[in-house]
Amino acid sequence: MNRLKKKYVITAAVLALMLYAFAAAGPVTEETVLSYNWIKSVDAGYDEQFDGNEYTVPFELGPRFGYISKDGQFSINMARRAYISLSDYLWAEYGAQDESIAVKNPYDETVFNIEDGYGYPFFLDSKTFIMHAGQTSISRLEQRGMGQLKNDSPETAKIVWTYDFASSITCVDAAAGLLLAGTLDGAIELIDGAGRRVYFSEPSGSRISAVFGCALSKDGKKIALVSGLDKQRFIFIEQFGLTWRITFHEFLEEGLRRNLYVMFVDNDSKVAFERENALGIYDIKTRKSYNIPLDGDITALDGSDNSDFLFLITSKNGYNKKLIGIKFPDIVIIEAPFNSEDAFLTLKDNNLFVGGGITIASFAIEKK
Repeated sequence: MNRLKKKYVITAAVLALMLYAFAAAGPVTEETVLSYNWIKSVDAGYDEQFDGNEYTVPFELGPRFGYISKDGQFSINMARRAYISLSDYLWAEYGAQDESIAVKNPYDETVFNIEDGYGYPFFLDSKTFIMHAGQTSISRLEQRGMGQLKNDSPETAKIVWTYDFASSITCVDAAAGLLLAGTLDGAIELIDGAGRRVYFSEPSGSRISAVFGCALSKDGKKIALVSGLDKQRFIFIEQFGLTWRITFHEFLEEGLRRNLYVMFVDNDSKVAFERENALGIYDIKTRKSYNIPLDGDITALDGSDNSDFLFLITSKNGYNKKLIGIKFPDIVIIEAPFNSEDAFLTLKDNNLFVGGGITIASFAIEKK
């Protein structure tokens, strides 16, 4: 057995053991169990039997990317040749200086094209945006070709608006037709569907200003962010009529000097955010913050599903991974270590998709 194959077999075996630990864990509460669905290898390529009648979830795992269905069928599974932007409904592969970029759907059909070297595409809130070179401006693209069939000639997307920022953009999110951006100089800006700024703030309050992570609630009326250094802060901002104000903040010690995970979870009733050696959970209703210690950096996080759980993967030394399940607000229900250089995690419709090495597996979160 050559070295590469041996590595993949070991990775798959470790992940399978992790999955057994998950399945064997049985009830995590009196009413909820985690039930093993399937395990697949990304070396399998396309599934000829894929019928396109069920949802797919995007994945990136090592040198491969694509979409896999609820039942474990690949609609796309291919080697990555350049940079990748993925969302539930659209994806694009692009190089550093591409003049033309094809935007495709989960069935590998081109939906529309981006021409003239606008920049780098990303997909949020069912919309397509372009990050321009230098990371100081963003454009929103028109998507009239979204309903085209496979054999139609794809249209070229046109710019609807472009917004220029005063500093480099460090994080973005979008919801309710609004775009949120944080910048290196510590500002956050909210842009509406016409490209107009509707909110601006510099809330850092720290010696060194920068926004390291930000998130916007589904209704577009709440903003969460981690900003500043010496000391770093978690900040929560809410809209009241025509005004916005900070309703909660918390200092986070020295902080982390990189992009951080910030996400609204549990039907937007809580915020999960990354802090030094820990995961923070902020409960919006009770105005209480919880601190869950972690041994490693967060490499994947998802609590976007309508469930009582949050799942994440941590990484230590770049290879030692751990899958962690949390019942809100701060009860750790699962800790399953595995070894892999790469990992991914998605929670959708009470199904947990988790991957490591060349292996993807799925579990159902069931109430009994």
